[in-house]
Amino acid sequence: MSKVAVITGAGSGIGLATARAFLEAGYVVWGLGRSLPKLEAARAGLGDLADGRFLISGVDVADRGAVDAFFSGLEALDVLVVNHGICLEATLESPESDEVWDQTISINLNGAYNVIRAAAARIRDAGRIVTVSSGLGVRGRAAHQAYSASKHGLNGLTKSVALELAPRRITANAICPGWVATEMSAQNIVDTAIRRGIEPKDLRAEAESGIPIGRFVAPEECAAMILWLASEEAGAITGQAINISGGEF
Repeated sequence: MSKVAVITGAGSGIGLATARAFLEAGYVVWGLGRSLPKLEAARAGLGDLADGRFLISGVDVADRGAVDAFFSGLEALDVLVVNHGICLEATLESPESDEVWDQTISINLNGAYNVIRAAAARIRDAGRIVTVSSGLGVRGRAAHQAYSASKHGLNGLTKSVALELAPRRITANAICPGWVATEMSAQNIVDTAIRRGIEPKDLRAEAESGIPIGRFVAPEECAAMILWLASEEAGAITGQAINISGGEF
């Protein structure tokens, strides 16, 4: 019988790359996301690989009732990948600062808690939980207070869950990517460039210059680490926040 993986934010970026990696490894994958059309497009893009094994559900992770309803209808799972998230920029004095804070914490941190709490009752013993945090979960950045706080919180949540579920041989680890070649990063570069009054291409070059390997991380490289953390070989690794940054941090 195929193992089952549930991946939030599976419609694009790291989530979609991770879905592909798990499908190639023989898993049945549930892809969750707020936008059902985006998930449908992702499934279409996976082609034959998705046939009968990439199942999708439009779930808003910030809606605890919706999350509970999804997992209540799931018999069991072997792997949970908490990948969803938003990255909005706002300085402390900007008019939208409070709204950005509330929305970011609701989705990135409360949403992660909702998903992990609900999944814990359904995940099999010796299962795996991997959360997708960020380099801003181990450091900060101007005008990214909400995002950084949510990812620091996600790391703490992951480490605490690892200790609680260890008696069941369930591991929980976070990955902390630096700059990754995704739509979210591209939009973040545009937003930051506007705030700083420079061209996005110049900010991109600046970001790449700070990465020792000289390039952004590929989503597939994050997916490979997530897949390995879900393996039997990684059974002794838990409660860790693993940097994937090309040496940037």
